[in-house]
Amino acid sequence: MNAKPLWPPGHALKLLQKVQRHESPMELVYTSHERWPCPRLPMHPQRKLDTIRISILDSSFNPPTCAHLALANSRPPWYTMKSGLAGSVLASAAELDYDARLLLLSVRNADKALKSGDATYEQRLEMMYLLSKDIPASASQRPEDESESAHANVAIAIVDEPTFVGKAVVLRQFLHAWISGLYPPATALDGIAISPTSGEISIPDPRLVFLLGFDTLVRLLSPRYYASEAAMMNALRLFFSPAGDDCYVVYARRKLAEVEHTVQEEVEAKTLSAAKEFVESERVALISIGADSVDEQTSSSQVRTKVALKDETWKRLVTPSIANYIIQNSLYVS
Repeated sequence: MNAKPLWPPGHALKLLQKVQRHESPMELVYTSHERWPCPRLPMHPQRKLDTIRISILDSSFNPPTCAHLALANSRPPWYTMKSGLAGSVLASAAELDYDARLLLLSVRNADKALKSGDATYEQRLEMMYLLSKDIPASASQRPEDESESAHANVAIAIVDEPTFVGKAVVLRQFLHAWISGLYPPATALDGIAISPTSGEISIPDPRLVFLLGFDTLVRLLSPRYYASEAAMMNALRLFFSPAGDDCYVVYARRKLAEVEHTVQEEVEAKTLSAAKEFVESERVALISIGADSVDEQTSSSQVRTKVALKDETWKRLVTPSIANYIIQNSLYVS
């Protein structure tokens, strides 16, 4: 099925140009409903929302793969959730998920410039839209009437910032303003985030959880992307601090095809040694994406290489809708 994006012709290009001209640091291209990242449906009655837990899948999406989908569908480590609830316990198993998801495309990546033969940014956004349709709604987001379609609470955005530390600042500023705009003064939205006793509106605070592959974690924790190692540590402490940007990083391990296993282990040990402070404070965590369609070497570059070589096994590495899109648009053929 070749689902077409819901935005009108020229919409994505206009927003891309706005960001690339530095007229705006970030733009939302698509949201699954008008109140994203807030819940579309009434909240669980035992829960008062004071924090919106948003998973951020930031990638070049060139193209999106089954590994991207597995990361997007992953559940969070429990400790990224615990302070998002007003109360001492989770209301139900339905709460063991992110409140919202964001697929983020950076138009200025610290490592990846646009190359000849790459999908354009517009094409990547369209493939991201197709990917979003394969992200199921969590239990807390499903309608009581099962006859209604259940869509994930997901959005697609573009940002002009090459580093994760910089992105966190841009995202928090943008999301604070965006969420505040969803709560008109003295107006209650379905009773969400409103104390049953005070009747006052409490605007929830976004908590950002970045979903990374291990190779991306290496870049986050590499001093060469900062002025110095000391500058890196200062920036990361602000990035992870509850009093700062209050971010979490959840990463999935993946073997790099070009690297021997022993070398991979050395890279991982060195990286995690640099992150020891943040691992011990439960700000950096490893998860297993455990998807049958994802092996340890699934990557966008692998898809591009296989397409160029006319190796039909590339279709196993992407979703059917994205495979159809690549074929129909003759992407990566040379």
